[in-house]
Amino acid sequence: MLDAETTATPSYGGRAGEPVGPVRWATFAVIVVVAVVDAAYTLTAQMEPLTGDRGAQYYLGKLTAEGAVPLVDFQHGWNAGSWWVNSLIYRLAGGDPLWWEFLLGRFFAVTLAAVLVAAIGLRRRVHPAAMVAMALAVLTLASPAQVKYVLPVVFAFILLPGGRLDSGRWSLAVRFLVPAALFWQHVELAILLTGAAGLYELVGREKASARERLARSAALAAGILAGFVSEVLFYRIGYGMSLAELNRQVVFGQAQQFPKHFGWPFFDVPSDGEGYEIVAVYPFLLLLMFVPVIWRLASDPTRFLALCALLLATIPIRRPGPGHAETVSALVFAALVLVLCDVYDRRDQISLPIRPRSVSGWQVATAVVGFAVGAAWVGAALAFGFGAHSLVGPVILVLLVSIMMIGAKQRARLIAVSAGAGVVLGMVPLAAAVDHVHDMSRDSRQFEAADVWADAIRPEMTRCLQGGRTAFVLGNQLSLYDALEVENPTPFYLFHYDFDRNKEQLTAMMTGGEVPVVLQTTAMARGGWVETAIEKDYEPCAEIRIAEDHRLFRIWAHRSLEPFEKRAVTVRPDGSRTSSRLP
Repeated sequence: MLDAETTATPSYGGRAGEPVGPVRWATFAVIVVVAVVDAAYTLTAQMEPLTGDRGAQYYLGKLTAEGAVPLVDFQHGWNAGSWWVNSLIYRLAGGDPLWWEFLLGRFFAVTLAAVLVAAIGLRRRVHPAAMVAMALAVLTLASPAQVKYVLPVVFAFILLPGGRLDSGRWSLAVRFLVPAALFWQHVELAILLTGAAGLYELVGREKASARERLARSAALAAGILAGFVSEVLFYRIGYGMSLAELNRQVVFGQAQQFPKHFGWPFFDVPSDGEGYEIVAVYPFLLLLMFVPVIWRLASDPTRFLALCALLLATIPIRRPGPGHAETVSALVFAALVLVLCDVYDRRDQISLPIRPRSVSGWQVATAVVGFAVGAAWVGAALAFGFGAHSLVGPVILVLLVSIMMIGAKQRARLIAVSAGAGVVLGMVPLAAAVDHVHDMSRDSRQFEAADVWADAIRPEMTRCLQGGRTAFVLGNQLSLYDALEVENPTPFYLFHYDFDRNKEQLTAMMTGGEVPVVLQTTAMARGGWVETAIEKDYEPCAEIRIAEDHRLFRIWAHRSLEPFEKRAVTVRPDGSRTSSRLP
């Protein structure tokens, strides 16, 4: 059982002396090849026209490549440096729009993200299968939409705890330079990721002195400030731009213009919406890593990735939907795989609590309180963190997670708290899934085609039945029985492969008139026994052609019902009908 004194030993540190080995290197090489091939074969020549956001980015990248000096994008928090990157991609593509789209939207986005998360696994010396899982999750589930969403993975790869840049003289320098460089690329991502790194230093990292944590946090903050000051000086000295104007275009002016679409659709997913699986499980997967027991088992690198993913949740919370949830999920899936590796590495330190011979009332009370605390924590995080309709939501989410991280260090009933948190975390997406199926059932159109066909067939079927209610539907459109309100006079329904064994019984019933009407919904095998039996004892009473669906139905009436009129009916798309004598 995990006790209050148990702390996570970084898996990287435990495997630092272990060589990478040829198997891991070979796995990494395979991942690189698959990621590049995937990028090429998920791109088609019939791309959407370069209009809207994409077209503007292409054109502004072209202008920058031709020597224009950029400032910021018209939206999304891009900063000036991103346009020099865009211009480099434009040059690499030779100005070709498809190559530019491949490099910007596939190679330097999904491909690079998958390779980097696999490289994180390589650095952590995880099992090759874990490396594959991390890369496949990015390629198939996360799918960063474009190059800007690979920046968080680059940031995490460079600052990942346990590497050479995490200690010694490089530690503070890297934590200063990376946020400064990222600020020039994307303001929003720079602030969120630097905040995540600072939160990790102050709360997430355990095996470091307070002085070291404060120094690293100060370096991160100084890096953001340096990025802003350097940009102010660049545009002030070089182009005479005022601080107020730069601030309007780069920082606060951008934030004020962000589209506001808050309110996580836990139970409001469109019944015809596609790709909402990630929306349904995103809060569950994100908060699962911060459940106290799991958090205590997580290594420092895993905690760092989890906190980066936590701060990045601001983006999909601000604009809920599959697009933004997918594009920032790369670090979520990477952290989840690493959590599993950490738990497996420390499996010998975990055991289920032994059932005591007697349980005191105090123990029961504290367990119940702990369960309630965990449930309330998750409920508050979901309701006020994801459900808020302003940027206060992400702030509340980070605050609640920080409280839980601090609380996980205390002597408390972590199992009870974790159980309460886990129950609520699991129940919400399950309840949402049931609600989603219910909504789809309410809006279902599965029998719409049968109802349309029945409306077209019913007048002729009523006429041919001459007051009866029994008819045999020839084919597998069995829903027409209910739609036409007729009964099957035979014990046979489905025309399966060995239907020939029913030949004698069905033929006898048809010959004896027990099947007054046959509704043919599909073509019959020429010369087959079914066609022979029908042509022997039945006459075509009506043919109904539905023009919109290009469907033809034929109603056969038993000769014992003669005389009857033979009609050919055509139902036009507008519902009008034309009738003629059937030859």
